[in-house]
Amino acid sequence: RSRLWLKACNRTINRTTEELYKNYRICSVHFNENMYLNDLKTRLLP
Repeated sequence: RSRLWLKACNRTINRTTEELYKNYRICSVHFNENMYLNDLKTRLLP
């Protein structure tokens, strides 16, 4: 799934999936309220 996020963000990062999961994040500034599955904003819609 992390590779799909990189593609959607138009980014190329030569790291393993584990490194991406541990060291990289997409901040909430890039999402609207209706893109979340819950009110806590911990899960995004697919």
